Amino acid sequence: RLKAEASLPRVDRVEDAISIPKLVKVEEPPPPVEPPKPVIDLGDLTTPPTLQSYGELSPKGAAHLIELATALEEKGEPQRALLVWERLIDLTQSDASQAGAAISAILRLRSRLPIWNAKPEAAIPITLNASTGKKQAKTFAPILEAVARDIEQASSGIVKIKTTIKVGKTSTKNPAPIALWLAGSDKKSTSTEILSFTVDSPEALRNSSLKTTYQLVINHLARATAYTPPTALTPTENPQEALISRITRLCWSEFATALNEPAKKSP
Repeated sequence: RLKAEASLPRVDRVEDAISIPKLVKVEEPPPPVEPPKPVIDLGDLTTPPTLQSYGELSPKGAAHLIELATALEEKGEPQRALLVWERLIDLTQSDASQAGAAISAILRLRSRLPIWNAKPEAAIPITLNASTGKKQAKTFAPILEAVARDIEQASSGIVKIKTTIKVGKTSTKNPAPIALWLAGSDKKSTSTEILSFTVDSPEALRNSSLKTTYQLVINHLARATAYTPPTALTPTENPQEALISRITRLCWSEFATALNEPAKKSP
């Protein structure tokens, strides 16, 4: 018995006691340090910008243009930032999120900046034409003039608009339909297609006219130019804001210039 007891471990002896492992706190390695982002090249800020500025950067894509526009505005160059946002609209393929960011930025910057062309004599003349019944024409004339001023404002002073109304025979429909189209200043110049609309109240005439004008412009840009076609309006969207933000100042200039070219003869 004594021999057996002597062979058992004794708790009062450290070497015989059952050792309990201690929990050791393992320190996590520090997160990897991200390399600093390369400084974006803002380009030459001493040369005055033009309506075509930054078009050569459009192949780099919408994400690059967003980064550049943001950096330019932070640098205190809002006019250049606006031009970059416009290139995203008219020369790149962007997703809905990128396009939405551009539209919001354009509206914000346009409201803070002076108009691009402050010299009325340098504006490109075009004509906003309408045709409707005799009774409707009298009501519509001042509204058409107001729409013309809205378009001039949307173009940032780049276009100058004259209005004409062709009075047709008394319409049997009440209210009479209204047809709109845009053309150059000369009778032989190019014209857009003709679009018609009808409204139930005089209060809706201006809004419907702006929507129709927007559709005329984007249809012509899509058909006659290589610019990225602006998207169609939803029923709830503001057409005046769309004329400002979705049709860039460069596109207004190209659109008005093209309308003043001689109309192509049908083969």
